[in-house]
Amino acid sequence: MTIYFSSRAADIIEELYVPSSYSRIVARELGLQERELPLLLRGTGLPVGILQPGDATHITAVQQMRLLENAQHMAGAAEFGLHLGRRLQPASHGPMGYLVLSSPDVIRALEAFADYLPLRLPFSRVHIALEPDILSCQLELKIEAKPDVQRMLQECFALMIQSVVEAVLGRNLTEASVGLAHPEPAYHQMYREYFHAPVHFCQHTSTVRMPASLARVANASGHSDSYAVAQELCKGLLAQIPATEMSTTDRVRRLLLSSPTGTLTATDIAQAMYVTKRTLQRRLEQEGTNYRAITEQMNSELAARHLRDTSMTIEALSALLGYCDTAAFRKAFHRWYGQSPRDYRSCISNTN
Repeated sequence: MTIYFSSRAADIIEELYVPSSYSRIVARELGLQERELPLLLRGTGLPVGILQPGDATHITAVQQMRLLENAQHMAGAAEFGLHLGRRLQPASHGPMGYLVLSSPDVIRALEAFADYLPLRLPFSRVHIALEPDILSCQLELKIEAKPDVQRMLQECFALMIQSVVEAVLGRNLTEASVGLAHPEPAYHQMYREYFHAPVHFCQHTSTVRMPASLARVANASGHSDSYAVAQELCKGLLAQIPATEMSTTDRVRRLLLSSPTGTLTATDIAQAMYVTKRTLQRRLEQEGTNYRAITEQMNSELAARHLRDTSMTIEALSALLGYCDTAAFRKAFHRWYGQSPRDYRSCISNTN
């Protein structure tokens, strides 16, 4: 790992801005409730609103580092970086996650991750190198941080690389080697629970290495095009939701649209909003709706847009929207639109 220092370090750090979405991931990993949110933001000067779903604020890297220090203290666990890193699956990175999931093979997924990461976490860089025998991913940090936070960032980096490769492979990455720049921590035995390959400490750089033969392994999901199209459709729906003064319903829709379909439950949504499932239900009822109605409406909108704007098969669309079988999707679609998906697409084609 490389960390830059200069006479302008403080100015440079202040110019680096991070999406507030990562602060929300930290808060969710801590399992905070609404009343506890100010403790996470202590010393940052940030309002509690930046931790609410849908907030589009960008915070400075200095504020992000202070928030991570607070999180480490609140967690009361030196290994918090491992817990946080495991939560940083591709889908948690917004559009970057969709780009990774839609990449055709391992090397292009990693390149997409490396190209996009500075836009999400501008104090970081990932260098991808493909040599005859080794494919390596090296972390570079352009920020000064306390040792505990540095260790946390290095753990998160290695776990993110692991999750990117495993998302494409469709299996655990066991043939890699993980090198971390920080010394072996007291909790080093826990690394076996999080990493699927050997981990080595006190390395010159934080680097994940794997056999070069993995570089061209094709995406195991088989739905790479679907992910890319789904991203564009979800972005279109997100644009229709106001960015300020959002209702609880708006926040639920934003959360659902920001993750691959079917990956979030009502419990996940409640935790993301720092309330209990019952409180979420009560707030939605006050707005005249419920979680099931919101998901039904979203699925109906996405289904219609896919049928109108893409050539995706009914079977692929059914799987993308999380239905256990095509028959269940057809039944749901008939309930929404009074006709089959095939007839709906034919009507739209004839109209155009």
